[in-house]
Amino acid sequence: MVINIFRRRPQFYLMNFSFKSIALLLAALFFFTFSGVAQEDDSRNFFVHQDESDNFLIFQKLEWNAGSHIKWYEINLEMLEDATGTWVPVNNAIPAEHTNVMIGSIPELIADGIYKSQENHITVCLRAKESGEPQKYRYAVTSYNLLGQKSFSTEYTEFEINKAYFPEIERVSPDLIYLDTIYDPAIRVTGENLRFNTDYYLFNDKEIIRPLEIIRDDNNRRADVVFDPRTFDTGNWFLRAENPGGFTADSPITIKFMKWYDFSLSLGYSPLVIVYDENIKNYYFTNFMPLGFDVRGTFIFLKKRAGYFGVSINGKWNTIATTSSKYDISINLANAFLAFTYRYPIIRNRLTVEARAGGGLTYTSTRFSFAQNLSSDPFASMYPAVTAGVSIAGYAWRGLYFEVGADFITAFSPNMIIMGIAPTISVGWTL
Repeated sequence: MVINIFRRRPQFYLMNFSFKSIALLLAALFFFTFSGVAQEDDSRNFFVHQDESDNFLIFQKLEWNAGSHIKWYEINLEMLEDATGTWVPVNNAIPAEHTNVMIGSIPELIADGIYKSQENHITVCLRAKESGEPQKYRYAVTSYNLLGQKSFSTEYTEFEINKAYFPEIERVSPDLIYLDTIYDPAIRVTGENLRFNTDYYLFNDKEIIRPLEIIRDDNNRRADVVFDPRTFDTGNWFLRAENPGGFTADSPITIKFMKWYDFSLSLGYSPLVIVYDENIKNYYFTNFMPLGFDVRGTFIFLKKRAGYFGVSINGKWNTIATTSSKYDISINLANAFLAFTYRYPIIRNRLTVEARAGGGLTYTSTRFSFAQNLSSDPFASMYPAVTAGVSIAGYAWRGLYFEVGADFITAFSPNMIIMGIAPTISVGWTL
């Protein structure tokens, strides 16, 4: 065999050309219609043949300027031998599988390293070194006129055959980007044969977006491709990984201007100050409950230029224990609210302000303790309540945000109205 054969991740050999004369090596790719032959972009200087055994061969085409009144061409093909440092003839450039590939006329080996062709090109199958290092080749072309006499000979043109790798993309993250949310401009690509010289870019049928930076992984399995967010445009894109020689792998990416929904979850510290009801201070000796927490889930389902609209579910819990000469008292207070929510992005992806209002329930549980270890049963009550609040949130990284705000709470018991203010400092994440 003249190339390595791989069933799943085939590795091929490519040519890296240096020109010395009028002989030109033009990129040419053939399209095939019969079973077992891969079809590729015609901008490449190779084509791939897959035989009946699922093995792969890669063929390169050498082409030169055609002369006038030429009957045939002789191509002298040689390889640099490392052991001796001399150029030796190449006799295996046309493998047996070559005859099964529809490439036009088949070149004829007429002498050591000399091939005959009636066309101004020859299609060969060459290889790199077993170590994967480049293998140097050279060739010269001699033309014969209609009388069979030598017409013209070119100088030798040297080129290299390099080992090529077929990239595979298994996953890209993220594969869906919303421009109205915080996102990392680095797209992580995971796959196979993502090498040090693999090129990456976004493309569609209109344009190509090149990255600012490529952070590569040493095991050829991963790369972080960093783009300038200002170059992103909405639409359906493909992220392409391209190895030397034009071997490519693509993975779809969608860029949208606005995500139709947001879901946020936050957890924070929230003390409670009772601002109206003298009975609280008279019986409980304080109107401040310093220990408390707040949990809030918000679902934004409508986004307009005027702002974002949604609903939130909010739970608060506060507790305190106080002591007097007559008794000790412990209080637990919980609130649960469903509220309509309005958000406005002051600075897109960075700073938002929120207002909310709704209703729910307030639950209290009180226990008195006296001397001689005597304790009352808990006094538990539940009242309807309303709330209104404001907050401002700053986004630190992707969906991570920090929020400060306050909620005004009013609970309606049969004998009194309790009003309180709950300032909140929280941390949250927006999906």
